[in-house]
Amino acid sequence: MKLKLISFLLISILLNSCANSETITGYWTGSIGLNGKIVDFSVDINSDKQTFSSYDLMLVEQPIINLKVNNGNINFSLVLDVELHFKGELKDKQINGIVEMQNGPPNMNMVFNLTKQSKTPEKSYSIETSSIKSNNVVLSADFYKQQAKGKHPALVLLHGSSTNLKSDYVFDADFFAKRGFEVLIFDKRGNGKSTGDYYTSDYDDLIEDAIACLEILNERESVDKSKIGLWGYSQGAMLLSKIITKTDIPSFLIAKSPEIISVTEAAAYSDSLRVINSGHSKSNGHIVAESHRKIEKMLRDGSDYKEVEKFIHQNAQNYNFMSQTGLYGSLNINENEFEGLYWKGRTENFYSYWKNLNIPTLVLFGERDALVNTEKNKLLLDNLKSEYIDVVLFPYANHHLKKTFNPTTDSEFDFPRLIEGYSDNIEKWIEKEITKR
Repeated sequence: MKLKLISFLLISILLNSCANSETITGYWTGSIGLNGKIVDFSVDINSDKQTFSSYDLMLVEQPIINLKVNNGNINFSLVLDVELHFKGELKDKQINGIVEMQNGPPNMNMVFNLTKQSKTPEKSYSIETSSIKSNNVVLSADFYKQQAKGKHPALVLLHGSSTNLKSDYVFDADFFAKRGFEVLIFDKRGNGKSTGDYYTSDYDDLIEDAIACLEILNERESVDKSKIGLWGYSQGAMLLSKIITKTDIPSFLIAKSPEIISVTEAAAYSDSLRVINSGHSKSNGHIVAESHRKIEKMLRDGSDYKEVEKFIHQNAQNYNFMSQTGLYGSLNINENEFEGLYWKGRTENFYSYWKNLNIPTLVLFGERDALVNTEKNKLLLDNLKSEYIDVVLFPYANHHLKKTFNPTTDSEFDFPRLIEGYSDNIEKWIEKEITKR
């Protein structure tokens, strides 16, 4: 008890040691600017948490580190893909300063300003933590519950292949919770606090996990059972069309940056594009794509992991640019993981499931997606002429549906912000397909 009291006093001293008795504790809002472009952000600082949020940057309550206050000078850092250092001066409930990017160019003139608000905004939802049993694993989940009484539409959010924690989806959970949804996010099996082994799992295991979460939503008194849906990103979006062949709980789907055919085609596209963008010829890019397709054929024909590994090594010796791909020369295949989604999952084709979709589905693509072939995937869906599928293509957007800046083709800089029109398109679609029920 004594140690806890000392810790609390130390934090309080740290957070309140400002010039003129002004305090850093509280809720602050403002903006970050660079070259005339601006993004919003807010900082929430109190004795038990210090967080950073920015709707434009798709960040919600990211932890601030290294907060220091000394004679009115404020310093703190934010760790994203790179570390950002904020250095400002506090005066009259205003903080103004500069932002430095770790290993960034020295002439980057990024500035920020913050104004203290009278109180922290209240949320329309609360968050409950729970555990969900899915066959032989236990999933650690967060449930975003609406404060308002009554029954609400609900969503389960499904992960991409490299974003496996529920903390990766706080922005998306907050986005839908603010629009009246009850939302369930979870750590993917074998990640975070969820049990199991992700790399030895197959797609059917991930589908069972999604269904287990849907069943939990379906049991909750606060959820409108006629308005339960699935939202998926990348890998999770790819799986949506198959999931609904195994459960009748979902009444709608939202797919963000899905691969429509197979993981093989996504890998063939992304690796070939990477090689071409690094200066190699289109014919070399074609070799990369065909290498991935060759492996899929080997898997379909029953080749074992040693045979696949041997092909990868020999292929990398023949073509040095394979070192820039997922089929690099030193790659060793784990025998136990060979039956899992990363290898055997390459043989699964999802297109037939998309053909048979019979519930409202919103598909969102970025024109500058470097991980899936947006042009090809959109054409495949358009050719289905399905009454159930609505496709939206966002110019300048990447796989995350953030705006991209290409200095070789774009005339002016912009931040990697949430692409314009994202919110409007989703809200209009929800109104058309869900709210009206």
